Amino acid sequence: MPEKERLIRLPEVLARVGYKRSRFLDLVRQGVFPRPVRIGPRAVAWQESVIDEVVARIINGEAA
Repeated sequence: MPEKERLIRLPEVLARVGYKRSRFLDLVRQGVFPRPVRIGPRAVAWQESVIDEVVARIINGEAA
């Protein structure tokens, strides 16, 4: 059985990427990080695998 994609909320994303909220949201607007997916009327989250992939690219010097 394939593993389900995990959605993570902003506090966990910030802990993983090491940026403050405003810097991270600027990078989302610039297209460095993906836009979140809506999970409720007032709630959004990011796909864990996509955040991990972008962080790996940044570590390898492929993105800012």
